[in-house]
Amino acid sequence: MKEDSLFKEDAVFLLDNRADDTATDILKMIGNKMTELGYAKESFKEALLEREAKYPTGLRIEPYSVAIPHTDPGHIYNPCICVVKLKEGVEFHEMVNTQALVRVNFIFCIALPEGEKQTNVLQHVMGIAGNREMMEALNKAENPEEIYRIVCEC
Repeated sequence: MKEDSLFKEDAVFLLDNRADDTATDILKMIGNKMTELGYAKESFKEALLEREAKYPTGLRIEPYSVAIPHTDPGHIYNPCICVVKLKEGVEFHEMVNTQALVRVNFIFCIALPEGEKQTNVLQHVMGIAGNREMMEALNKAENPEEIYRIVCEC
């Protein structure tokens, strides 16, 4: 499975969130959307929250910090990477220094039914997040269709 084929146009969101939204609020929204769209089981949202609490996914990367939440494979029906661009940044705990917070504007939520592919997909997403030109283009994107086009070009 090619990593860029995991991006699905119906799982790309430009979220007009509030400045006081928390990572939990955003992860709940992602969990609900992924379940509604048929990518994830009902258990996905709670599993996403639990895993984020134990193993934070915020990454401080220049020029834009990101979060890459994911769950164990048992909560997934269909493979997908959900992409969320937030209007207002949201604080996530950092992956490396779990006591530190990082404000993210982009979330790449990995939903895979097979755990062994997760490392390759995570590396692919981190490659996008570390690509200054691509992240600048994502930051300038004004609609989900544009975001989808950009991430599929990688």
